Amino acid sequence: MQANCSCHTLSASATRQSLALPSRAVPFIPRLTAGLGSSQARRGVALTHQRVTARPAVNVPAYTVCKAASAAKIAPPSAVAHLRFSRGSPSKVRRVLDQIRGRSYEEALMILEYTPYRACELIIKTLVSAGANAKENLGLKKLKLYVSECYCDEGPILKRIKTRAKGRANRIAKLTNHISIRVQEKAETS
Repeated sequence: MQANCSCHTLSASATRQSLALPSRAVPFIPRLTAGLGSSQARRGVALTHQRVTARPAVNVPAYTVCKAASAAKIAPPSAVAHLRFSRGSPSKVRRVLDQIRGRSYEEALMILEYTPYRACELIIKTLVSAGANAKENLGLKKLKLYVSECYCDEGPILKRIKTRAKGRANRIAKLTNHISIRVQEKAETS
């Protein structure tokens, strides 16, 4: 089944092959980790004895990639800043990022200045960097910027041992995170 277009065309069989998982892949599925406890479920520990395979795609329509259609939808310029391998729990950073998502650049800075969380310092640093990138690299005005996208991913976990009574030891997980903030100009409505 082929779609007719003057540009590029992907057949249904090629689309099926691109959607299929490798035979040895074990994707993370939260329902499999529900019984493992919150810390393991949060870190994406999947049960290896329950293999999950992708369902075969049946009657997948052919997708058409057209240069003219993609050229018509030009995304507004945006600047991004990343802060990688910063110490702290990703969940504690996400609760602050949820407060500034979709807000203007200046309003987000004011909210972060008066929010009493330690993660705010790292987010302010990243947000100011994203604003500077927008001004210097793209020539955008900071007054028109807003936080279009912000998220926090989990970084590597530093594993440490805490000695306890009677010769025992407890595992301590020191979490790290990666903060990403994207800013862009507001669309002008006429």
